[in-house]
Amino acid sequence: MASESETLRKDMEELRASVEKLTKDMADLSQSWTNDMKSRAGQTAEALRDTARTVADEIGAKTKESAEVVEKTVRERPFQSLIAAFGAGLLLAQLLRR
Repeated sequence: MASESETLRKDMEELRASVEKLTKDMADLSQSWTNDMKSRAGQTAEALRDTARTVADEIGAKTKESAEVVEKTVRERPFQSLIAAFGAGLLLAQLLRR
């Protein structure tokens, strides 16, 4: 009977040690996954920032080009430009009233 009791005690100690090791391994794995996800999120955020900068630069260049075209058109045809601006103002005023 003492032998069975001793065997049971040893088995319980082994089980406790196994559970502690499993708990530690799970914590390590969880930390590893967390670090991996943080790294991926950082890389994705950096890629998005780069894309946003590129798009903003392209929009800025297109805006500058458009402004130059409008300025050239106004210099070449000032009267037509004035009439177009007046018409656009009237249209915008009508839209804003509604």
